Amino acid sequence: MKSDRESGHGAGQRTRFDPVNPYWASFLDQAGLDMTGARGDGCYIETADGRALLDCLAGFGTANLGHAHPALLARFGEALQRTSLNVFPFECADAQRALAEKLLALSSRRYQKVFFATTGAEAVESAVKFAMTSTQRSDVVSFRGSFHGLSMFSSFVTGNPFWTEALPWKPGNVHHVDAANFAALEDVLSSRKVAAVVFEPVAGSSSAQHWTADTSARLAALCRATGTKLIADEVYCGLGRTGTWFGIDAIGTNGVATAAPDMIVVSKGLTGGLVPLSAVLMNDGDFDAVFGAPGKAKVQGSTFGGNRLAIHCGLIVLDLVEHGRLVENAAAMGALIGERIGERFGSRLTLHGQGLALSVALDPQLDISMTDVWLDLIDCGVLAMPNSASPDSLRLSPPLIFGMNEVEVLIDGLDEALQE
Repeated sequence: MKSDRESGHGAGQRTRFDPVNPYWASFLDQAGLDMTGARGDGCYIETADGRALLDCLAGFGTANLGHAHPALLARFGEALQRTSLNVFPFECADAQRALAEKLLALSSRRYQKVFFATTGAEAVESAVKFAMTSTQRSDVVSFRGSFHGLSMFSSFVTGNPFWTEALPWKPGNVHHVDAANFAALEDVLSSRKVAAVVFEPVAGSSSAQHWTADTSARLAALCRATGTKLIADEVYCGLGRTGTWFGIDAIGTNGVATAAPDMIVVSKGLTGGLVPLSAVLMNDGDFDAVFGAPGKAKVQGSTFGGNRLAIHCGLIVLDLVEHGRLVENAAAMGALIGERIGERFGSRLTLHGQGLALSVALDPQLDISMTDVWLDLIDCGVLAMPNSASPDSLRLSPPLIFGMNEVEVLIDGLDEALQE
């Protein structure tokens, strides 16, 4: 099946969105992807023109409860009616303590402290600041093809020059290596100038990184041997998406306790896509290195980080995910997707990832463009997106409420989109 997409409204769209981003509006229109005004219900969205699409993107993995989840909306609506101050610096709110305790408990008490921020990029940068302060070192290592956000410093930590090539300045303290090149990594870390290595246990925007129990344990051991902090960026893969509460547990550690990262960053799925919130889980030592000195009790922070509404939303979402057994469901549906792809497509498609943090790659011998497959898949009623760091692969990050019926809709859509 081949899409027939024609632009008829590009100029109008460009004018309409001139105060925001006319270039993006024009691209969406030209590609036939403008879905302005879409509404959501569970795993599906309905466009303004009445098309129904199975949402296998879920707001880049934020809508882990699907769209318009009735219990989430009802309980969040109750929180909106309360008169407590939303942003107030002169308190340590009980809700913050409750959410921190919940996150620490989910981590099996591997960590003792939680720092709240707003976005994933902000939390990644915060984790790096903790690492630099704790180690008194200046440099950072990440991996080619990785994605860690688009704020200034996190853009450079992101291992794809596309995001920074227009900038006339580059920091001299960020190093990128290939995920499989331990010799290069050891060479960089041997300088003992590196404060932190940042990695994604299960990558979101790349199909080029495949961490395993062996390689992640080796990475952790190398960091320990050189006094380097290991930061797991689980903004995308954390909080149930991989079929475990944390992505690091999905890939395993071969039972090696010291293979656990020094810090874990979470965000996207924490509030079900309603409001921004992020968190860094860490040990006492790294936390105290920043806040423990006299006069430093508020040396790192975020205006909206830990605001009342976001914290309450996080508590509601984690409760619904836990009681709905959605982590287990993510594991089961991910396994089912793998089975069905193997049965239906054989070597034509390769599936990477864990749980519902998945990427699909085409057999390079096929004379098919993944862009064409993506657009045709949308025409077949399934919404996904190519990976920014690996455009020859397609990201699948559906809601954690994905069921067997949705799996079949996805597989049928892929089958139809692959027809030449």
